[in-house]
Amino acid sequence: MDIVVNARRVEVSDDLRASATRKIERLNRFLAGMERAEVSFSDGRPGHLAASVTCEVVLEGHGHVVRASAAGAKPAAALEAAVDKAEHRLTRLKEKLVGRSRPRHRDGQRPTGGDEGGDDEDLDIDLEGITEL
Repeated sequence: MDIVVNARRVEVSDDLRASATRKIERLNRFLAGMERAEVSFSDGRPGHLAASVTCEVVLEGHGHVVRASAAGAKPAAALEAAVDKAEHRLTRLKEKLVGRSRPRHRDGQRPTGGDEGGDDEDLDIDLEGITEL
């Protein structure tokens, strides 16, 4: 997976870049095949002292784009929250994709074919040799 870490108006240390790379690589276990990831750090919303750093994670692959954004007091906290959101969204996407290929049936029963509709006329059972107990 190609991982790009950007920072706008925020100081991001090499340790944080390495941590972001490790956490994004771990996201592959939730949905394999994501080709590109971008992690962007920026200063938070003006006037919000508690959320001074925003982290946005964008994952692309197989025609799908998964985007998660979170804010925190420190870049590491914002990264952790954004990765948690991305995990949840990747899990939901995988369930959606698997659900398409394995449709559920009503009442837990498998669908019957057109001529297997429960006609008892086609059953050939010999009951003459059976005795009651």
